[in-house]
Amino acid sequence: MRFVAFAFKNLFRRPLRTGLTILGIALAVAVAVSLMGFNIGYRQSIDMSIDKLGFQVMIMAKGCPYEAATMMLKGGTGLLYLPASIYEKVRSDPDIAAITPIFVGVAEKEGSGITNSAASAFTIISGVELESFISMKPWMSMSQAPGHSGSRWFDEDSVAEVVLGYEVAEYEQRKVGDAYYVSITPHGQTEPKMSEFKVVGILERTGTQDDGTVFLPISLARSLFNRPDELTIVGFKLKDFSGFSLRQFEQRWAKLPEVQVVGLQQVKTTLVSLVETAQTMIASVAVVAIIVAIIGVINSILMSVFERTGEIGIMKAIGANKSDIFQIIWLETMIICIGGGIGGIVLAVSGTTLVEKAIQSLIDLGTRGSIVAITTQIMIAALIGSAVIGCFAGLYPAWRASSMRPVEAIREGE
Repeated sequence: MRFVAFAFKNLFRRPLRTGLTILGIALAVAVAVSLMGFNIGYRQSIDMSIDKLGFQVMIMAKGCPYEAATMMLKGGTGLLYLPASIYEKVRSDPDIAAITPIFVGVAEKEGSGITNSAASAFTIISGVELESFISMKPWMSMSQAPGHSGSRWFDEDSVAEVVLGYEVAEYEQRKVGDAYYVSITPHGQTEPKMSEFKVVGILERTGTQDDGTVFLPISLARSLFNRPDELTIVGFKLKDFSGFSLRQFEQRWAKLPEVQVVGLQQVKTTLVSLVETAQTMIASVAVVAIIVAIIGVINSILMSVFERTGEIGIMKAIGANKSDIFQIIWLETMIICIGGGIGGIVLAVSGTTLVEKAIQSLIDLGTRGSIVAITTQIMIAALIGSAVIGCFAGLYPAWRASSMRPVEAIREGE
């Protein structure tokens, strides 16, 4: 215990150098912890987004699978349409447990936002068949917050009622009973038409693309966009979602020339593969940062040993043995590394939001919600890793200090 106190005392003799060395370790640990948190959090975000879709397989018009994944998981606008007759053909498939048609369109919202500026924004319009859609997503519920009381779903035959996702209502500052305006350009026309709706319901937050969506009856949506015989997606749940059954289903319906069959596991694989290169690059940066930090620790401790050469010589002359000197220098290294590890964990946890915004600004991840999850296991691993770094980084400086001859050390220190 006396060696620990002595090691702390020695470190605080050069507070600036000690602080900078600890900061170097902290930054390296923060990068590593954030990377591990991203690896876990991104996969959790994908899993949650896929689960919240409600269906396991979707049929859509042929195109880029990533665009399809982004559209469904994040509310993207890479829209392709398929004939509504596909729905009638597929719904009789004996392997289907549940099916729902969805029509998605993009409308322009003029003067949107709390600033009431003239700038334009876009709104995702989702036309749904109410009964089948709700059965796919039984967790969706109406908000009863102030201004949202009395929320309900629209009537199927309504031509002027909409339900707003949580984020849409918050951004537009709308409540139940308010009017909602969007500008829609019908298919085949160049001039947009302003449409007025009544907000009859506002959904609770789900953390998915539904939060940023405006829902209305599918027949009304297709009429507004002048696509009466088209759909965007047909979603399914299968009676048996094993790999074999899914392959059989895909083979049956992939023969249709207009469509592609996309399993949600395929969507997950597509999205994960998109960030693998970025993850490798970030991991390389983390490894380089850790190596640089280790070199910095070794250099700092060696400088400390060099400055205290005479002091070490005197300590050995008055009875300190090799083990005593080794323990003191080794403990100094451990204190720096563990202190840096704790600091790095604090930096990573406190900067999670900033890291998420930075990653999302660099690459479209195709998901909504949190993508960095720093768990207790990650923090413990980071702390253990810091201790291991200190253990090995302190070996050479401690060995060199303990190997000094007392007389030569005293002379060099004069």
